[in-house]
Amino acid sequence: MKKTIVLFISLTMLAGTSCKKFLATKPKDFSSPEQYYSTEKELNEALAGVYNALALDATYGLYLSLFLQHGSDEAFYKSTTSTANAMAYDHNTADSYVDALWRDLYKGINRANYLLANINKPVMSEAARNVIKGEALFLRAFMYFQLVSNWGDVPLLLDPTVDSRNTDNPRTPQKAVYEQILADMIAAKNLVNSYTVTGKPVHVSKTAIMGVLARVCLKMAGHPLKETARYKDARDWADSVIQSGIHKLNIDYKQIFINETADLYDTQFNETLWEIEFYGNSTNTLKSGGRFVNYASTLNRDNVAGYAYERIGVTGTLYRMYAAGDLRRDWAIAPYSFRSSSGTEEVPKAATDIYTRSCAKWRRKYETVLPRNTDYGPANFPVIRYSDVLLMYAEADNELNGGPSATAYTAINLVRRRGYGKLLPNATNITEADLSGLGQEGFRKVLQDERARELAFEALRKGDLIRWGIFIPVMKAVGADLQANAPAGLKYSTRGYNNVSEKHNLLPIPSLEMSLNKAMEQNPLWK
Repeated sequence: MKKTIVLFISLTMLAGTSCKKFLATKPKDFSSPEQYYSTEKELNEALAGVYNALALDATYGLYLSLFLQHGSDEAFYKSTTSTANAMAYDHNTADSYVDALWRDLYKGINRANYLLANINKPVMSEAARNVIKGEALFLRAFMYFQLVSNWGDVPLLLDPTVDSRNTDNPRTPQKAVYEQILADMIAAKNLVNSYTVTGKPVHVSKTAIMGVLARVCLKMAGHPLKETARYKDARDWADSVIQSGIHKLNIDYKQIFINETADLYDTQFNETLWEIEFYGNSTNTLKSGGRFVNYASTLNRDNVAGYAYERIGVTGTLYRMYAAGDLRRDWAIAPYSFRSSSGTEEVPKAATDIYTRSCAKWRRKYETVLPRNTDYGPANFPVIRYSDVLLMYAEADNELNGGPSATAYTAINLVRRRGYGKLLPNATNITEADLSGLGQEGFRKVLQDERARELAFEALRKGDLIRWGIFIPVMKAVGADLQANAPAGLKYSTRGYNNVSEKHNLLPIPSLEMSLNKAMEQNPLWK
């Protein structure tokens, strides 16, 4: 695996600081791990380097947050180009996005492995050492979760790669990978700080890990493992977050994403348990801005307002999932375009125009780092929010009990109330949007749609459809709707829905990896 997990040479390490941005320091390069990790400061710098692996273009900077996660019932690749693209499901094993994601996830894992192998070198407080160890364990496990979710069986490497000749690493059965993920995350939970100590969502905390554990268990309960006993674990982990009392729903849905774009932390509600941190506008030495906002915003060629390519087109299917009065729709989905695709004037969309709309969850006009860069911005990306925890609890409870309990209704109805503005001051008819009286299948369907309404464009929908075992039929139904109802100029959007097939439940092992790693086998449907 020479391409992905080779030497620790020229590894960019970013030091942690006490200021607003965890990554806001100058990169540190070095080529001799044996001479590093000798102080607590160097351990923290190494930890920042592990976090940084999730903020690269190939991970949450763009590919993992956008290009490789959309192409679902919520969004399509909004470009008429005929170039093969993973969002249009006509890519092959040499796809550059797929290769880069594989490479950079293993890069981050190797950084974590080096840190964990040297965690006991410096003389320091054991409490501080344990926090660093816990965060590194969790981050390694989280990156393996991304690998196993996207590729299935993957090589499980728990020691640093110190010899570039050791490239032949066979795939580990995904069940074993998941078991390692669970073990590492549970161990990490007992080591890291509480959210009340970290005070901000850019470092993982005990409740953040609990929330992600619920997500991992839900995935294990669904396709392809179908370990349905994991529903209880998922419910228990989600409930542990709820019972902590640390996190609440922000009463105003849009404020979550304004905060992320404007470099603000919500210390009143703590709704976001963990988010990927980006910094600045990439015009200084430290280039740590993110690109997802630029591609997932309404078309605009004006840098003052915020340049945007609008590569994410919203499906009519998603738009119609929102009922009248659901305030989330016109925040997540832009109810406007910019006049002449430039400037700051927002021109309202016609009510009947539901197919030409774009994502608007993160709006560049709220960026406070100026001047705005054409391609990079400081907005943070949410990995897990409290509303997701509530919905995971409701889903697991419904599956576990053969129908929803009162606590499942409480969880989902709290999310719905916020969506309809019922948590805002002076709200009336508080229970107006509440659900009741549903059987297991009815609740399951509503829950699935509620996740789309609440978590749209947060890189979760494709994975949800796959674990529910409904990815292909849902995609074909969306394609048929676009073919029948989209305007003529958007008929190209059916491309991905026509192309998608069972093999797209997983990504292909990159061809470069296949050529370097003689012990590697390709995913069967990609051979």
